Amino acid sequence: KLDHQGNIALDWLNDSVGTIMFFNTRSAVLQTISAINYTNWTDNNPLKQAEAFANQKQFWNDFSFLFNSDYLQQRRSGLRTDINADEIANAAEGSTNKVRAAISAILKKGFLPTQMADSFAIAFGGTPFLMNRTATYVKQGLSAEAAKKRAFEDFREVSEESQQSSRQDRVSNIQTGVAGRLIFAFANTPMQMSRMTKKAMLDLANGRGDTKTNISKMLYYGAVQSYIFY
Repeated sequence: KLDHQGNIALDWLNDSVGTIMFFNTRSAVLQTISAINYTNWTDNNPLKQAEAFANQKQFWNDFSFLFNSDYLQQRRSGLRTDINADEIANAAEGSTNKVRAAISAILKKGFLPTQMADSFAIAFGGTPFLMNRTATYVKQGLSAEAAKKRAFEDFREVSEESQQSSRQDRVSNIQTGVAGRLIFAFANTPMQMSRMTKKAMLDLANGRGDTKTNISKMLYYGAVQSYIFY
C-alpha cells in the first residue's frame, strides 16, 4: 500500500500516460490489427470469412449489432482497454478535487480515437466470426435466436482472451502491482500476446487442443503481431 506521496506519484504517472495517449493516432492504427484475432481453422477460416463479407447486408447488420452491443459500449465508456486509462476514468468520476477531475475527464476524451479503433477492429473481425459461428450452432440444432446468443458468448470470450484488457482474470499480478504500472505502462498488449504464445506452446507440448491452431498462435502472437506492434 502506498503512502500519500506515493499515491500522488502514481496519479501523475497515470495522467502522464493519458497525455501521451491523447489523440494518439499511432495507437489507434495499431488497434486495427487485432481484427484478425477471430480467424481460425474451422468455421471462421479465411474462406468462410470471405463468404460472410460477401453477404454485405447481413455483414453490416451484424457489425452494427456488435459495435453497439453493451459489451463494446462498456469498453468505450469505461475505457476497458487499458489499466491506466481505466484508473483515469475512475479518478474523474470519484475525485473530490474538481480541478483534477476536470483534467482527468479531458484526458479520458483523448482516448477516443484508440477506443473507436478498438471497437471497430473487434466488430469488424468479430462479425464474420459471429455469422459463421451462428451458422455452426444452427446446424447443430439450435434455433436462430439461441444460436446467435451462444455465438455472441463465444465472440466475447475470444475478444477477452485476445484483446487488451483490464479485466482482473486477464492481467498478471505484475501488471496490477505498483512496479508493473511503473515499468509496464505501455506493455499490456505485448504481455498479453506473450501469455497467449506461452499457453499455445504448453498446449502443443501437452497435446491439448488442435496442433495447427496452437502453432498458428505461436507464430502469429509470438512473431507477426508482436513485430507489427513494436
